[in-house]
Amino acid sequence: MLVKIHGTLAEGKDDYEATRGNWRINERRLPYIQYVVGVNHGKIVCAFLPKKWETIEEGGRRKKRFEGVEASVEILQKLRQKESKIVRKFKGQNPVRYLSLDELEEM
Repeated sequence: MLVKIHGTLAEGKDDYEATRGNWRINERRLPYIQYVVGVNHGKIVCAFLPKKWETIEEGGRRKKRFEGVEASVEILQKLRQKESKIVRKFKGQNPVRYLSLDELEEM
């Protein structure tokens, strides 16, 4: 899962807090999300492995956020090698996009 975090970074949050949520995502996707990748103005800045998801109420909507750990340096480097192709997924205003590992390998 790719998330735009430039707004929350501008508020002063660190990479983890900016990336972990609060996101409107389909609960059926949760078991398949292996990494959550933070994208700041078209640059991949961080990646985390979600270990646990929780639901919060924000503005009358149910949103998700995770607790997790930082992904390995190797994973972050692999993502950054394909950064230009990955960030093309962010057309439009939606702050959340999904990318399968198969799609990543094909890039």
